[in-house]
Amino acid sequence: MLTVHYCRAWGGDDRAMWQPLTENTAKRRYENMGKWFSAVLGDVSEPDCVLEINPQADYRITVKFFDGHGSTRLSYGFWLMEPDTLFLRHMVRWEYPDDGKFHLMNEASLIEDIFWEKPDGVLRRELRQGNTVHAEDYRDVPIDANWEPYPVFGDFASIAREDRDQPPGQG
Repeated sequence: MLTVHYCRAWGGDDRAMWQPLTENTAKRRYENMGKWFSAVLGDVSEPDCVLEINPQADYRITVKFFDGHGSTRLSYGFWLMEPDTLFLRHMVRWEYPDDGKFHLMNEASLIEDIFWEKPDGVLRRELRQGNTVHAEDYRDVPIDANWEPYPVFGDFASIAREDRDQPPGQG
């Protein structure tokens, strides 16, 4: 089972928890449609991933993964579709210069941005490198892997899986 730490927010710039929350406070926010908070999975100094949870928004949960230097390298944005179902609507992947150090997201040498407007198999993919943006639209893209059951509080293994081809409910 994953170790989960809760806080008001994860500070990406300094790679630290801002305003730690007790599990009970985070659970109240989660279950009572309260304020936004973050769940840090794994070791706080080198998390497996961070979930940004906003119980009041349609864009309910964002999952961020990091490289060995703490730079954000991948983000999944899940949209609430039904009370118990989320849809992976937005994915961003960042690549950084290979210089062996931490980078802010705006220092990425390449950004891949994928967005599903709705669950109809149509997606838009943008690649940004410097000032150059290349965009393409795709149709008939399989979306089975985009569906995710709404997690029970504290049981975040499924939504926190990086390999989205793995079936839901498995971490």
